[in-house]
Amino acid sequence: MAERPNGLASLTQARQRARRTMPPPRHPAAPRHLTSSDTQPDDQADDAGSDEQLPTPPPPLARVERAPEPADPPAGEGTPATPAAVEPPVKMTFYVDQDIDRYLEDVRIQGLTSRPKVDVSRSAVVRLALRRLREEMNPEQVKALLAAQPTDPTRTGRKRR
Repeated sequence: MAERPNGLASLTQARQRARRTMPPPRHPAAPRHLTSSDTQPDDQADDAGSDEQLPTPPPPLARVERAPEPADPPAGEGTPATPAAVEPPVKMTFYVDQDIDRYLEDVRIQGLTSRPKVDVSRSAVVRLALRRLREEMNPEQVKALLAAQPTDPTRTGRKRR
């Protein structure tokens, strides 16, 4: 009678055949030659008398303490102090009305058709407007102004799906 095949043994054998080996590195690291002076203290290294002289490493750089630069006095009362480090802008999404959208496009066209050309993006216009708003009003005043605006009773808010 013929011997029945062993399923577990055949799976193990297939796994051994399919196993791949790591190829050798394309750019192997340069071998470091250790001399006896690398492992011995300095007084013993002179006695070792190695043929090869390794270049001595440069001394560590001294840290120079700089005096802080004096801050420029603000030009006016409402001028905010400039930040020490410029942070990257934060990505935001906001919605505008059609007339504001047309105005932003008109500003962009004006910047591109004037001499010298200025690439005025919509984001740059919004940042300018928000900076001026921040200079002129505090958050409580902005909230009060928005609360005083009449609301449209026909608007129901964000449409749900």
